[in-house]
Amino acid sequence: MKAPLLLTTFFALMALHASAQYMRTFTSPDGKTLRDRIVKYDYQEKLVFLEEAGRVPLDSFSADDQAYILHWNQVAGFKSTMRFKMELKKSSWARMKHEQNITPFYMDAIHIPGKKIPNHQLLMLEDFEEYNAVYLEAEGYEIKLRNQNFFPIENIVVESKIYYEQENYMVPDSFFMSSDNAYDDTVATNKVRFLSETVPVIVPREEVFLNSECAIMVDHQIERSILLSTSENEGEGDDEGDTETEETVEGFGEWDDHSRRRKGKMIGAWLRVGIKDTNGQMVWREITSPSSLPNKVSWDPAEEPEEE
Repeated sequence: MKAPLLLTTFFALMALHASAQYMRTFTSPDGKTLRDRIVKYDYQEKLVFLEEAGRVPLDSFSADDQAYILHWNQVAGFKSTMRFKMELKKSSWARMKHEQNITPFYMDAIHIPGKKIPNHQLLMLEDFEEYNAVYLEAEGYEIKLRNQNFFPIENIVVESKIYYEQENYMVPDSFFMSSDNAYDDTVATNKVRFLSETVPVIVPREEVFLNSECAIMVDHQIERSILLSTSENEGEGDDEGDTETEETVEGFGEWDDHSRRRKGKMIGAWLRVGIKDTNGQMVWREITSPSSLPNKVSWDPAEEPEEE
């Protein structure tokens, strides 16, 4: 029987503590005091609904208490998902594409004992053509805030983080050491970009549009022809004509395919919007896109931005 009694006592104390947090000693202009808790504030009628005293006109309180009541009302309006709306939408802001056909080349590094810097030998493949394309796309998220209260919301802090992945090659484009290198292998790096800004005020029925930081997604593609050359057999009575024979260029490696590609992709965005409560502490509201993003990443400290 002691356990249920202890639990009942614990929850009663917790409720009392929560109630006490919102209790305040109010003062009238003539110096009279009243200790009570705000239940609601009617902005249009300028009436304060107190838990014990009931409805009290706003001008019945001191100037400091009036400022406190209006601030309390702003926090309540901000916390309402029906009256203060937040939206997050993926957006693409710019695209660029660069293409070129060039003569492929490779650099062979030869490590000589006793030398710190290896000797390099450049090999140009005059008989082959390389198609090199780079696609750059600026991606991010559009943020929309809408105040549907009858009063303004002030000093709103908007913080956003975008999470994305970028692949990089294991071996540089123009560097070749041996045919054992996994030329088309890539390694993915997770990146984060953070942005924080403050909106001074959002008036009733106003919509404010902001943007997250921008991530440059890189899609790099290299296509090289397979190392085949055409030789013509000119023997008498040979009806086969041209035949293709494989040609291996020394220093180039014996790969069947010399193409590769690295890409980037957006993982998602995390938005935090907050204002200070009557005690000066931040009250945050959060949304993510997709909603499952918190299962994959965490909100890291803002003082740790991405290293470029």
